[in-house]
Amino acid sequence: MDNSKVAWNRSYENRDNFVFHPHEEVLRFVSKFIRKRIGLNEFRDVAPGSAGGRVLDLGCGIGRHVLYCNDMGLDSYGIDLSDAAVGVAREWARLRSFPNPDSRICQGDIRTLPWGDGFFRYAISHGVLDSMTFEIARSACLELGRVMSKDGLFYCDLISGDDSGHAREFSGEEVVETAHEQGTVQLYFNLATILKMIEGVFVVDECSLVRRENVLQGGYHSRYHLVLRRV
Repeated sequence: MDNSKVAWNRSYENRDNFVFHPHEEVLRFVSKFIRKRIGLNEFRDVAPGSAGGRVLDLGCGIGRHVLYCNDMGLDSYGIDLSDAAVGVAREWARLRSFPNPDSRICQGDIRTLPWGDGFFRYAISHGVLDSMTFEIARSACLELGRVMSKDGLFYCDLISGDDSGHAREFSGEEVVETAHEQGTVQLYFNLATILKMIEGVFVVDECSLVRRENVLQGGYHSRYHLVLRRV
């Protein structure tokens, strides 16, 4: 077992990353580009034929976005490096009557996805591609491109070097030393690094940089939120 997998298993075993509600930007992405909920059990397809469209959560953790996409009538799948996370995701999925969780929520390396070429129309990745080295993130983008159809849409967010501890355009890798996610890699991005990571695989349809500032104690951090299109 490699060091990164050990670190992420430890993090999930400590319940550091037990998050149960979908992220607001994932909700926005699905509602704006795929399928919008308009009633208690009514939906409007934004993209033609999106009902039942296959979507992959890349780095799914305990499965919150896999289950959300299933609730929206999408054919959702997930993969995560951590055995501990996948075990919890499958247990939660069974409680929610999610179909075939053992085959649709997988433990594995996102550089070697167990699906065929063009299998997915959509993909989501929240707080994942910035938690590894750039080399791994680039390989993961190439592999994700393989399993996505042409013009498929991919939402992801990435931590920016624009924070109170770095320069505005900083990019680079640091090992996390705090108790939360200790021993994992934090990869900071600027726009040039983003474009290098997705080169030849995706183009940017949307890119926003959101800064969150602690007004009382000082300090701030920023994240990129991206909608990418498979070329």
